[in-house]
Amino acid sequence: MEKKKTKKAKKNKKVIGKTPAHYNEDVMKMIKIGVIVIACFAIIYFVTAFINGEFSNKNNDDEQEVEIQKEEILMGETFEKDDSEYMIMYYDFTDELYSNLYSMLVETYKAKENAIPMYKVDLSTNFSKKYMVKEGESSNKNPTSLSNLKINGATLIRINNKKVTKYIEGKDNIKNYIKELTKTDSE
Repeated sequence: MEKKKTKKAKKNKKVIGKTPAHYNEDVMKMIKIGVIVIACFAIIYFVTAFINGEFSNKNNDDEQEVEIQKEEILMGETFEKDDSEYMIMYYDFTDELYSNLYSMLVETYKAKENAIPMYKVDLSTNFSKKYMVKEGESSNKNPTSLSNLKINGATLIRINNKKVTKYIEGKDNIKNYIKELTKTDSE
């Protein structure tokens, strides 16, 4: 029996004796894996930065000047523009059928000499949809503030001193009004 006990004790000693070494090997493997993962991320970062030109030493004297786009505004800015008189064209920028027509009308008017500022509002945004006419409602052709503004599709509003002076709905009506405004200069 004593031989069996000593063999078991020797086995236990061996297992106990090997555990710290085995533990050290596992820790070393984890450290190596961590270093490899960090090295991979570093390589990816540096390759991406190099491709994007972040490490280039040349001066970029030919950098383009940043131009802030001012003609497209949010619905909430309808009555908040600093101009005393301006127009706002409301239409769905994603409308494949008429979006180009409305953009062309805006540009045609803006090319006119002495044109008052004209802004555009995209009706397809979630914020703008809040001010769209719902089923059973009608548009408010004389809104005094954003809270009572109700738009029914493509609309052109002329504002003078924060008051609506002209409210035009519909593609043909807007087109005719813009044509009327642009031809008065040539006569």
